Amino acid sequence: MTEQQAEKSFKVIDGMPEDAHKGIIRISNELMQKLQVETGEPVAIQGKRKTVARAMPAFSDFCLPDQVQMDGVTRENAGVALGEKVAVKAVSFEKARKVVLAPFITGWIPSGDLEISHLKQKLTGLAVMVDDHVSIPLFSGKHETFTVEGILPQGIALISKDTSILFKGSDGSGNIHEQVRYDDVGGLANEVSRIREIVELPLKYPQMFKSLGIEAPSGILLYGPPGTGKTLIARAIAGETKAHFIHVDGPEIMHKYYGESEARLRQVFQEAKQKAPSIIFLDEVDAIAPPRSEVHGDVEKRVVAQLLALMDGLESRGHVIVLAASNVPEMIDPALRRPGRFDREIAINVPDHRGRLDILKIHTRGMTIASEVSLEHLARITHGFVGADLEALCREAGMNALRRNLPYLDHEDQENNLNLQVEMNDFINALGEVEPSAIRSLAVEMPPAGWKEIGGMRAIKKRLQSMVEWPLLYPELYTQFGVNAPKGILLSGPPGTGKTLAARAVAGASKVNFLPVSSPLIFSQWEGEAEKALHNIFKKAKQTAPCILLFDELDAIAPARRQNSSQVTARLVSQFLMELDGIEGLKQVVVLATTNRIDMIDPALLRSGRFDLVLEFNLPSLEERLQILEVHLQDKPLRENVELLPIAQKTDGLTGSDLRALIERAAYFALGEIIEGTMSEAYINQIHLERALNEVLKERKAYQLPRRVSL
Repeated sequence: MTEQQAEKSFKVIDGMPEDAHKGIIRISNELMQKLQVETGEPVAIQGKRKTVARAMPAFSDFCLPDQVQMDGVTRENAGVALGEKVAVKAVSFEKARKVVLAPFITGWIPSGDLEISHLKQKLTGLAVMVDDHVSIPLFSGKHETFTVEGILPQGIALISKDTSILFKGSDGSGNIHEQVRYDDVGGLANEVSRIREIVELPLKYPQMFKSLGIEAPSGILLYGPPGTGKTLIARAIAGETKAHFIHVDGPEIMHKYYGESEARLRQVFQEAKQKAPSIIFLDEVDAIAPPRSEVHGDVEKRVVAQLLALMDGLESRGHVIVLAASNVPEMIDPALRRPGRFDREIAINVPDHRGRLDILKIHTRGMTIASEVSLEHLARITHGFVGADLEALCREAGMNALRRNLPYLDHEDQENNLNLQVEMNDFINALGEVEPSAIRSLAVEMPPAGWKEIGGMRAIKKRLQSMVEWPLLYPELYTQFGVNAPKGILLSGPPGTGKTLAARAVAGASKVNFLPVSSPLIFSQWEGEAEKALHNIFKKAKQTAPCILLFDELDAIAPARRQNSSQVTARLVSQFLMELDGIEGLKQVVVLATTNRIDMIDPALLRSGRFDLVLEFNLPSLEERLQILEVHLQDKPLRENVELLPIAQKTDGLTGSDLRALIERAAYFALGEIIEGTMSEAYINQIHLERALNEVLKERKAYQLPRRVSL
């Protein structure tokens, strides 16, 4: 193949998550035709240094004709960063007969036939040249990096199954155990883009800021729930930029001796200034700089004062950017959170469905997953999972696959053991082992699959779908029409009419996070704790948006405020009003509440802008009672000649829960007859239903509510 130089250079953009560590460059179809390159053939990439990668067609939705997509390893081999330009040309290549690799980690050499076989399997298909780095995803989701020390024949080669791969000791140049790049961060594309703008531009183009007469941002505070990727972003910035990176854990700064803590801080900033351009990363910054008004120790106050002086003192810091991370930004001294110190505060929130899909793709790179595994489905059902949870989910799925195949492993045939696959059931079983971090503090119920499990309520179903499901599923349409979704919906009606069940059904149908709140958990004997608990519930809902927040029995939380009412409930109602209609908006958070005593709820909650809609749940009609009976009988053995209409006609005045109790009691009657031997066939017949109906009606008449079972 003759070399053909491309006419122009191309801007480098981030590769697709599934392409990471595969040695792929995605280019336009026009360029592939111009270079006369087939899909999967190597092309040469000329940046600050020359490297090689396999060409794959780019998707026009993600990559423009004057752009190329490259993962972090390929960018590093080419010596370029995102936004820089490279030239692409076709090259001659051969299949490699022998490749010599040196592990990037000092002193480590792969050992064992199984480990070496796994590495060879992952290397097959890569295009390499001498001094390139290759990164191999492991089963755990991590990856190992190697340097290409030699190739036979020399030049550009394609590794095949027949290639002999040798591993030699490292030369000691690798001083880190794992290098994180931007394509190892999933679901945070917007946040990473904003951070790169602040961090990379001042380091790469300081003259531009001087010519504009402005100062570059000097600090960024990353805040959000644990496990969302704050520290991972900092490690990715360290891996992608050539700046000197200093990682400082908050607790390690604090010393018991007078002046040691401040001296350690000064030492960190002095090192950063001497080795500029530098990035200082303060992990768990709330441990270093708590609010001085709330701490009693002199050490903490002196450390905060020293950090303030270093970040915004008379002496210039030079090209030093400070990154900080915290789970509790409200526990950081307010003096740090002003422009000139931390110029930007970026929220790293719980990932949405698309973000969870990107994260799952990253953590399943090194896995051999079966064809029936649907990462799309897993992303949809893992509500409230943060990145760390999804990593644990993939790890548990891998362990389930190993546990399932352990009795069948062949210790003699190690090659065959590499063909193990992680199946969909392994992931589903792992869901029971991993609890979502973002909603761990709330008692989470799994909502039903949808409306099919609820009989009747056709008008209420339609109204709830239009008011709850549509705003959450189609937010862009509501924005386009300038329509605001309702903040709150109150479900009112007698006990047992299906209010809570309808709330769970709408959550299941809309496929969003569902956070039910238990009223007794809010109240506390300590003054102010109830309001704080309510505030934290709404805060959690905003972090896990889109979500549905359900307050069952709202009259217990927000009763009408009267002169003789307790101060606790009065303050709690005020807090509820502020959360619903305060300065901070509820974006993609729908508040559902249920009550059977709407007359006891504070009237201020029932105006528009708070609970915009009140849906009345009435006793079911004849048609609805028939539908409810059919729903509760659909998974039970029923004789073909059973007539439900006469039963439904006799149940006037019963609620949905009464009808469910009727069916359960009929099933128990049938079960008892089979155990006692008076009936041979396992069916519920008309006699069982009639007997259960008489029992329920008798108890309903005597007690108004079913209290005891007559046997």
